[in-house]
Order: sequence, then C-alpha cells, then structure tokens
Amino acid sequence: MTYYSYFPIMKKIILLIISVTFFSPFWLVGQGYYNQENFGNRSILLSGNVTGSVDDLGLTYYNPARLALIENPVFTINAKAFQVKTANVENVFGRNNKLSDSRFEGVPSLIAGTFKIEKWKNHHFAYAFLSKQRTRLNLNFSKEMDEDDVADGLGEVNRFVGDFKLDNKETDEWFGISWGTKLRDNLSIGVSTFVSIYNYTATYDLRFATEGDVLGVDLFNNEINFGQSSYGVFWKLGLAWKLEKVDLGLNVDLPYLEVFNDGRFRYQRFLSGLNPEDEDFQYYDFENLETKRKEPMGISIGMGVPIKKHKLHFKADWHAGLSEYSRILIPPVEEGGEGFAFKEELNSVINFGLGVEIYLNEGLNLYGSISTDFSPVESSANIFDLVEGDDRDANFDADYMHYGLGVDIKLKKVKLVVGTTYSTGSGDFGEPIEFPNPGVEVPINDDLSQVTVTRWRFILGLEIPIFGYDLEVK
Repeated sequence: MTYYSYFPIMKKIILLIISVTFFSPFWLVGQGYYNQENFGNRSILLSGNVTGSVDDLGLTYYNPARLALIENPVFTINAKAFQVKTANVENVFGRNNKLSDSRFEGVPSLIAGTFKIEKWKNHHFAYAFLSKQRTRLNLNFSKEMDEDDVADGLGEVNRFVGDFKLDNKETDEWFGISWGTKLRDNLSIGVSTFVSIYNYTATYDLRFATEGDVLGVDLFNNEINFGQSSYGVFWKLGLAWKLEKVDLGLNVDLPYLEVFNDGRFRYQRFLSGLNPEDEDFQYYDFENLETKRKEPMGISIGMGVPIKKHKLHFKADWHAGLSEYSRILIPPVEEGGEGFAFKEELNSVINFGLGVEIYLNEGLNLYGSISTDFSPVESSANIFDLVEGDDRDANFDADYMHYGLGVDIKLKKVKLVVGTTYSTGSGDFGEPIEFPNPGVEVPINDDLSQVTVTRWRFILGLEIPIFGYDLEVK
C-alpha cells in the first residue's frame, strides 16, 4: 500500500478535520494588535480613547502623568469580565456552506490602587497588576468514517480514523509601578514601569489510521510542539495638560527590553505499515533555544473636551513596524539543511478612536465609543508556519472595529461600572495542514477562505474610595 491509497478516503474526511483549524482566529485574534485589550473600568467602555483624559486607574497603562492631575484616585477592580467569541468561515475547499463556532471565556483584567510616600508630598504613586494577554485554544477532533464511505473510497480498507489536536496558549502578565508629579498646576509628567512575564506554547498533532483485511494497520502521525518564554520590562512615559476647555495627553511606549528568554521545539513525523521505501521516521527535540520577543515603539496622543457636563474623548496612536526576525531560532535537523522558519514581521500602523461621556444626573453617566484596530501583520509567527509555511498563507490579518457602551453608577460608598463591548473583523486565512504526501494532487480549493470573527464582552467593575490612600510608605 502506498501514500496514494490514502487519498480517496481522505477527501471525504478532510473537511471534518480541517474545519477545526480554521477556528485558530480565536487564538490569533490578539496577536500583533494594539487595541484588543483595554484596562480601567470607564476606559474599557471608552475603548481606550483616554490618553488625554483618563480619570480611572487605567492611567497606569494609558498615561501615568494623569496620576498627578485627577482627584482622589481609588482602588480599582475590573471585576468579572467575560466574552463570547464567534468565528464564521466561508469558502472552505470550494464549499458554499459556512462553518461557525462560538466559545464563552474569561478575559484579562486589572487590579490597581494608589499609595503615598510621606517624604515626597508632591509625588503620586500607583501600583497595577494586569493581564495584558491571556488566550487559550484547545481543540480535539476525532472521526471514524462509516462502512459505506470506506467501501466507496478504499475497497481493501475496512476502517479509517482521523484525529486532530490544536492546543495554543499565550499569556502576558504585567506587574507595575506608576509615578506622576506636577510641573505646574495644570501640567504633569509620569512614568509607568511594568515587568512582563510572557509564555507562549503550541501543539499541532495530526494522525490518520487505516485497517484492512489484507494490508493490516497503517499509521501516520505528524506532531509539532514549541514553547517560548520571555521576561522583560515595558516603560510608558506620559505628559498631561489640563487646560480651561480641553485636557491633552501624550504617551510614549518604549520598545520592549528583554531580560531573559528561552525556547524549545519538538518535531515528529511517522508513517508506518507501508513498504520500507515508503515509510518515514523523523524525530527532533531541541531545548534551551535562543528566542526573541520584540514589541515596537508607540506614540499616542489624546484629548478630552468638556461640553457642559458631558465630555468627548479623542485618541490617535502610532506604532512602529518591525523588520523580519526569528521568534525562535530552530537549528537545521540535517547537516547543510535549513532550520524551521518561525519568523515575524510587522508594519507600522495608525489607529483612531472617539468616546462620548453623557451626564444624566449626579449618580449616573452614560458611555459610548468606537475605535479602529488595524492589523500590523506582514507575517506572523504561529504554529502553522512550522507545518509547511513556505507555500501557505497562515496569517490572519483582519482589521478590527471596537465599540463600547455602558453606564457609571455612583452609589453611596462605591462606584459601579456596567457595560459591554463589541469587536468585529474579517480577513482571509489559508489552509494550514500537511498531508502524508504533499506531492499527490488532491482536489482542494486553492482560494483563501473568508474568516469573520466577532467578540462580545460583558463588564462589571468596582471602584472603592476607602482604599484610595490607606497605604503609606514612610
């Protein structure tokens, strides 16, 4: 039995297995984007359009200079926040039907507060713990074809089973301190320093098995596993003006400073049960690989414009590009050969946003917002690059729009922020899977599939003034 014997039946199960991989946008949705996550209760509802006007402890992220200008900053909890993501895939291997999947999960959050240092009366400090990124995709799929399908496809094979597993996890936890002071009554500067603990792991596992009366059992297994860890520092430099008719702000994100990195990579590809010349055995396991994590410089400008008791919030931000570099340096498995490609390249992008704060009464404000989130991805390092990325486009580079809506309710001792955000984006995504013999022509549609991703988030946040100045450092 040769490779070619597999393909009549593969054509029948291929959609069932491959369709799972198209939901990788759940994982890719946050990669490379700059406005996917927002922090601070009201800042979330304003879609992060608060560089010049932030008035909650999201300022540790958006503009630390505002720490010296706002009155009575308080202990903040972005309490429970959940999201529903949906992906729809069209044009899958020439089929007109649409595949879809939805999942419900928790989202990154912020805990922040302020403190004083008695000797430095004119200096203001805050601490923050935030989950900059926390994404997980864990899919398992197994399918056995029934006897009729097997009989139509392979007369000499009684059973055919396909298994697919995709497991991706990416986390980025930030711990930081912010400082701000006034240069004049209406002008302040500030700095935030965040320590980042970043971990990125992925596993791709594809298996086929057939059983026949004459040929016995034939097996194919292709598994790729990698991990990247990086510890380093992010700095944010802020400047804020509070004028009579407008609040202005400038925030500069310095490039990521990597202090520690580590990587690993394992590859295996087995094909057995065939003639000796057709069988395959490959296994490579690398530890302590050199890795790189890069995040480009960014500049954000913003303003808040009071209109009676209402307020408009504007923001524009620019992020520099990154020339192509290797995320993980994977050595060649054979002397004189080439290592696996795992490269990333980003373009520079400019985004804009608008938020509206409507005063209803002393105890109730209404918020609404919209912002762009253009993809900077020229090439994205992901698990499918390691499958066979040379002739496949495994990048999901949709442009997103984000919307926010909610209320700020002032109670006797706490502030309660309740609302929702909605994000949507669409783009093309290539077929990212390897078969036992790429040289065999399989009638699969060469056109890219159209992927549409939507995300609803539901937010409940608390602000507790009694914790605002409890902590004093002598």
